[in-house]
Amino acid sequence: MTPFFRKIRKTLADDNKPIKYLRYAIGEIILVVIGILIALGINNWNDRNNLEIKEKTLLIEMKSNLKSDLEGLKWDINKNEKLLKANQIVLKSLNNGIYHDSLNQYYNQIKGNTVFVKNTSAFKNLESLGINIIKNDSLRIKITELYSEQYEYIRYIEQVRDEKFQYEQIIPQITKNLIFNSEKQYEPINFKELSQNNEFKSIIKLNSELRYYVIKVYKDIEKMITELINIIELELKERN
Repeated sequence: MTPFFRKIRKTLADDNKPIKYLRYAIGEIILVVIGILIALGINNWNDRNNLEIKEKTLLIEMKSNLKSDLEGLKWDINKNEKLLKANQIVLKSLNNGIYHDSLNQYYNQIKGNTVFVKNTSAFKNLESLGINIIKNDSLRIKITELYSEQYEYIRYIEQVRDEKFQYEQIIPQITKNLIFNSEKQYEPINFKELSQNNEFKSIIKLNSELRYYVIKVYKDIEKMITELINIIELELKERN
């Protein structure tokens, strides 16, 4: 295209010999500027296109990570619901002063905690490329809130509060008051004494409350993940 413009410019310059070289020089400058602008435009377009491809790839990967996280959360919620049920049944039995061998399965489940295994590969890639690669402001905010705030809060609840409570409170109480029987289940060493042990009952009650709170936190995160997946799907749909 440049030779074509150059030919037109030269023809016009030749019509007026005195200013021929001036026109020729100005024409050359204009052609160079036009060429630079075209090249920059192409480069900018290529850069934008590459960023859009990277953004789309990241969102697809993140959607896959989040779906995997949902499956993990479902397992954690189910596990904690079983632990909660066991603690409530044991506490009710102690308060009523009624014991039967069938309760041993629940004594066996009064301790235990879960660790949510998060899939953060997409978010780490996003951090390395820069969070601003996500153009949708609302989507970018929700991603940051989930990974940088809520996932960190889950880690705090699990490792700082729950795990610490299990090792410092639940396990010592089990060691002092329960025995591992031939069926590989825990049972009270002396149920009558245990039913009057306010410290043990208090710890079981606290554990029940903790299990309830952990379930609530998991379900709140589950809801946030589901909403984020829906937003990502809408964003990807608009790109197609």
